[in-house]
Amino acid sequence: MKYAITFDIGTTGVKTCVFEISDTIKLLGSASKGYPLYVFPDGGAEQDPDEWWEAVCDTSKKAVADAGVSPDRIEGISFCSQMQGLVLVDKDGNAIRRAFSYMDQRAREELKKGIAHGIQVAGASVPILLKSLAITGAVAASVKDPVWKYNWVKNHEPENYKKIYKWLDVKEYLIARMTGRCVMTRDSAFGALLYDLKHDCWSESLCKTLGVNPAHMPELVRSTDVVGGLREAQAKELGLKAGTAVFGGGGDASLIGGDGCCGGDG
Repeated sequence: MKYAITFDIGTTGVKTCVFEISDTIKLLGSASKGYPLYVFPDGGAEQDPDEWWEAVCDTSKKAVADAGVSPDRIEGISFCSQMQGLVLVDKDGNAIRRAFSYMDQRAREELKKGIAHGIQVAGASVPILLKSLAITGAVAASVKDPVWKYNWVKNHEPENYKKIYKWLDVKEYLIARMTGRCVMTRDSAFGALLYDLKHDCWSESLCKTLGVNPAHMPELVRSTDVVGGLREAQAKELGLKAGTAVFGGGGDASLIGGDGCCGGDG
């Protein structure tokens, strides 16, 4: 028998499950905990990464206890997560500010200046529209898209912008906290709308077109990749074994149609 723990990181809370994996997958234990969504009159919507972590740690211990499995026997950690968040971290992997939820709509001027100019189709500049479609298969044409939140920080919080080491999504922040590595799975990268599908890399050209420093984009990994081992201090907080394999996992939209939050390859 093998055992895995999975974290489903939603907008309102985390759902944590322990599974027994053999010829079949069996749910042995689970726990959940909520956390706030901070909403502001100007369209802002944020969450505190420390509150995600606290909920993950609390539910990890409860789910393992509910499963009746020794933490030493849990061999893997994976994720299902809300997508198109924006978590900006420094070189130590610490969040520079609260994370932007997908629902944040403050970057109206950034969107207008970045894409809504010249000859347009559906509100998007035709040259940028065609370039984006050719490279990523999609277009950052919504105020909710994370590239405009990134530019909002550049314009409204220059001191925070100077501290940026990497741009992460929600589960990627938790992976960085667990392993010390800043990565992004390809399904999350697609949601950033800067991922070159043909060449399997970040598009430096599109980053520059949309005002993003390419150096801020993290290493790309697959959802099924082992990113690293769980670090000692974080293992104690989670009630798990140091060195436990941490997988990339998947975003909620890319895992639709699956049977839970074991992770896939978007």
